[in-house]
Amino acid sequence: MIYGRPVIQVLRSLDVFFEQLAPRTVQSRADSDWRARKLKEFIDQGQVTVRWTLGDACKQLGIPISDRQARRLFKISVGVGIKEYSRNRRLARAAEQLRATSVPVKVIAADAGYLCASHFARSFTELFRVKPMEFRRVWQKRRLQLASFRGVSGNHTGTRTHSLAKKAICFDSAP
Repeated sequence: MIYGRPVIQVLRSLDVFFEQLAPRTVQSRADSDWRARKLKEFIDQGQVTVRWTLGDACKQLGIPISDRQARRLFKISVGVGIKEYSRNRRLARAAEQLRATSVPVKVIAADAGYLCASHFARSFTELFRVKPMEFRRVWQKRRLQLASFRGVSGNHTGTRTHSLAKKAICFDSAP
């Protein structure tokens, strides 16, 4: 088998990286079925109860199809299985919580529907390739670097802070 040359893509920021890794919304195809779109919107809204079944969701949305038919239809229309799509959306929302708040990981795991924080950490690491706490640390460092850069813009006396700001800029505008 002949392998192609790997493609390396330079991204401008961590936001772009995480958006590509777990997009907030997945574009539906124009020919997608209305029932699959309705299920996708239901999942995207994030108002799904922690323990829901596909049959319950179909009944709640007024979609008269079986679980099996709904799974098949969703996969054909969206391109990803409904279970995987739902899991990735919950983990993306958890990543957003980790980035924006200082809520303990256990609480975020419970909000995402995980009964065990270690299972949440395993799933999170599988999707994002970084542990939840490391993810939070990266975002906190980035926030501090940007804050120190903003503080330096009018004041050039602190060389240490200024060098951190330069690093933050270099990271955000990678060549």
